[in-house]
Amino acid sequence: MIGGAVGHERGNGVVALATPPSEDSSLRPDDITGAAPLFKALSDPIRVRLLALVRQAPTGEACFCDLADEFDMPQSSLSHHLKILVQAGLLARERRGTWSWYRVRPEPLDLMSELLQPGGPFRDDTAPRPDCD
Repeated sequence: MIGGAVGHERGNGVVALATPPSEDSSLRPDDITGAAPLFKALSDPIRVRLLALVRQAPTGEACFCDLADEFDMPQSSLSHHLKILVQAGLLARERRGTWSWYRVRPEPLDLMSELLQPGGPFRDDTAPRPDCD
């Protein structure tokens, strides 16, 4: 729970917060709105692999033709996965002649990293912490 709120379970199984999340929580409404499509787009192993391949490309970008060589699937299926990554904002697409070139957009990855970092808004404030003496 964010902000150290302590919860208790109601009879219907819903956990109610004893105190609302603190104002200093780094999880802003815009972060939630922006992060949800990013995590959803990366919920498929093929898309995770695509993002990794584009990010690891020596020139910082990858052509569809090169990505297609890495997957045993129809081009239309691969195009669909790339389209989802582009729509989520994780990849940028540039058309050059007959091919599309893809590069990773760093801003969405920065947001995801901020949300997932230790001590970030997804931390578990109820977990026991080691003594820092």
